[in-house]
Amino acid sequence: MVRNNQALIAKDYSLLAEQPQGVAELLQDSRQSVVISAVTDSGGVSHVLSRYADPVWELWPFFDQPNVDPRMKRLDWTRIPSGFVEACKAVMYRYWMVGLPGKKRPKARTLEGLLNQMALFTRYLDRFGVESLANVQPLHISNYVHESRSQGLTPGSLVHRFAALDVLHHFSDQHPEGLSIHPWPESSAYDMAGCVGGVRDDSRKGNTPLIPEPASQALFNYAEGLLNAADGLLADMEKNVRDPFRDADLLMLRDACFYLVGVLTGMRCSEISGIEVGAWRVEVKDGITYHWVASVEHKTGKGHVEYLMPSMGIQIFTVLERLSAPLRRALAAQLKKAEDAYEKETSTNLLQEIASAKSGLHRLFLVQGRKTISSILGRGWGLRLKQFAVSAGVDWPLAPHQLRRLFGYTFVRHRLGNILFLKEQFKHSSLSMTQLYAANPHQEAALYDEILEEIHRQKADVVLKWLDDDSPLSGGAGRKIMELRAYDYPDRKALILETADKLSIRSTGHSWCLSQDDGCGGAGLYERTQCGGCGNGVIDMTFQPVWREIYLHQTELLCELADLGPGASARVMRDLDRAKKVLVDLGVKLDVEDANG
Repeated sequence: MVRNNQALIAKDYSLLAEQPQGVAELLQDSRQSVVISAVTDSGGVSHVLSRYADPVWELWPFFDQPNVDPRMKRLDWTRIPSGFVEACKAVMYRYWMVGLPGKKRPKARTLEGLLNQMALFTRYLDRFGVESLANVQPLHISNYVHESRSQGLTPGSLVHRFAALDVLHHFSDQHPEGLSIHPWPESSAYDMAGCVGGVRDDSRKGNTPLIPEPASQALFNYAEGLLNAADGLLADMEKNVRDPFRDADLLMLRDACFYLVGVLTGMRCSEISGIEVGAWRVEVKDGITYHWVASVEHKTGKGHVEYLMPSMGIQIFTVLERLSAPLRRALAAQLKKAEDAYEKETSTNLLQEIASAKSGLHRLFLVQGRKTISSILGRGWGLRLKQFAVSAGVDWPLAPHQLRRLFGYTFVRHRLGNILFLKEQFKHSSLSMTQLYAANPHQEAALYDEILEEIHRQKADVVLKWLDDDSPLSGGAGRKIMELRAYDYPDRKALILETADKLSIRSTGHSWCLSQDDGCGGAGLYERTQCGGCGNGVIDMTFQPVWREIYLHQTELLCELADLGPGASARVMRDLDRAKKVLVDLGVKLDVEDANG
């Protein structure tokens, strides 16, 4: 379950609701006194944290993610040159209150990112002696675009940078010194970033690298080994032989659990960090046993979500509950101390400490900092996972979101390949995306979107290999594809993506099946040589080792033909010829040694 903690500190909704939607019409004194953030304590007393005039806007009450650095929960206006601050504040406030047309109001995390981009642009202008946004000319913007492009940034990063100028212009009426000229009158931030057509779609998918298979195998084996040895470590901890706050082996066990949860569920870093005691459950439905783990999804605002996990998850969370127990007790003591101090002296710093401790009181992933116990930040997980990879003997720059990508890749690989393995892994009766999602309405839909993207990506990779002039193919469909190579297509990339998008590609374990209907009805799964001549089959070098084994098996049966009878003998010879043809198509030389096994 996910606890709905009765927060000791809550946003002062009534006071915040009284604030204006913009500051353009306000006199200077009224504008500077506008409340940016306010909370109420357990006694219902209101406390203003920040006002418009302040050099720093405290936004921590608007953040629920457990892994966000406290420094990212504030807007520090001293980062912007003084001549631009008032105009940027007015734009930021209005943007926060109403959002862009047709879009939702931005989250506090979005504001912090926008401030970063505002700081980059205004510092650039300040460098060239431009004193306000109202003085910006088209040449300034053109040079800023050119300089940004020359820095080697990805199209996605450039979009974020240039979109800030759109916001500054759209809300320029909020201040007399706003950005009055349109940054690109006949274009857009996307186009200026080079995101046009299909490239725009690619920019939204991100560039999270896939952990190589040897590295992922080594990491999983290392993590599983630590998990299986956990009882001894935890027994020592509970006997006070090991320090629960500093012991290196215990910390590595915690990191191993984080890694396993990520690659077995596809949860994001913030969702894993937010898992609490008792968050897992077991459900039996139509004779199938499901294992679920719950957390809170912040990125798309869905809130309470549950992720399907293999039965190993129960072992992982049982270990984590024991492992985190001393830290949770220490955090409870820390909370009590802060509450006692607050009763003696009101302090906004204490309010933030109390709110933070309260939210983390039941979480499984905690860390002892210099002064306090808290949830592990995203930056901290980045460092911990890199150290985890080193300890596992893996030379790979491991990062949190790579676990989600690996989950998606593994899911798709087994969906396109060994589908029975994935079915067993999740103890599920079906692998249909719709049925997986329908099994629990609280599952996170965005994860399935990423899996579908991974399916498209892998299918495109397969088609790309097929259209390679040097790649031998066999099977009825394979020979047709080789004929297509003779045609000169004007846009090869578009052809590949279009083909992958519309083509149904399934793996039998020994061939690719392109049947768009029932085809052979699955007979090729059991009579493997049938796929060699099937008009829906494509056999590439991926399956060459499998067909060599099929061929060798048939050659071993040659010496038993006399005992098999005429029907079985005919089938052996037929299958031998089919396997031989496939191998010849794939460029494999068959010699006497092959024939003799």
